[in-house]
Amino acid sequence: MKKSVKFLTVLFVMFLMPLAAYAEMWSPDRVRVNFRVGGSTAEGGLGDITGKYKCPDAGGQCTTYSIADGTVLASMSAEDKESDRVNSGLSIHYIMEMGMLVGIHRYSTAFTTLVTQTGDWTGSTAGGATSAVGAGYATQLNAAYGGTGTPLAVRSSEGFINFLDLGYFYDLADIVGGMSISGGIGLPLLGSGGSTKLVYGATGYALNGGLLTESLTSDGGSAMSFFVDYGYAFGIHEALFSIRNVKTESSAKVSETLGIGKVLGKDKFESSGNSMSFFLGYGYIF
Repeated sequence: MKKSVKFLTVLFVMFLMPLAAYAEMWSPDRVRVNFRVGGSTAEGGLGDITGKYKCPDAGGQCTTYSIADGTVLASMSAEDKESDRVNSGLSIHYIMEMGMLVGIHRYSTAFTTLVTQTGDWTGSTAGGATSAVGAGYATQLNAAYGGTGTPLAVRSSEGFINFLDLGYFYDLADIVGGMSISGGIGLPLLGSGGSTKLVYGATGYALNGGLLTESLTSDGGSAMSFFVDYGYAFGIHEALFSIRNVKTESSAKVSETLGIGKVLGKDKFESSGNSMSFFLGYGYIF
């Protein structure tokens, strides 16, 4: 957890909670429920990626020419691009008479990306035996597995985060009768989860070490959320429009000898997200 999140949590426990205790012993002045109705989300795909063919090799030429293990012999370009997404969000807030806002927001998302080869295999340009061997393997790889346009895999990801929302309520009745505005920050302290599944095509299967499917579970990451609520009261009822931004980052350790780690030549699979959502809601004033 980042230091800023820890600081805000300590601030909440040491200052805001005792303050709220004086506000009618946690009896809310109003309660609100918001549902996500739309918004925009940053591309969930990884974008341009590079696949690599390294020593040791099945043909044994790395040994024949004394090329070190891990040396890249050939590479190809690919793209991981989002094809489908479903986002949802729900907020429940309590507002005390002293203006403090506290609540929970559940953010969830599920999306699918397609991984497609965008360039033919090309040999290494390192020189010497590496380039000579790499050129031969590039020709073999293009003939055996295909070049530009070859589908490699389908990636499906889903996850959720429960945010603890903390903020403040401002009554604008003196300016515009019935109007109010509130806003605050969402801290990812109430639980989260996520997973990614990859289904490989024939080419992906051949390149990743022989996996048809692969499942990844996040072992690290961070998240933060900010929100603004606009309200208009009709007696004891309240109509709401809200805006919320959510930023996430996650990572999972992977093997460099099997699966996505072998294809990318990395020991960590990382992804990030950024969404702006719009909500409509209802509030009840006590």
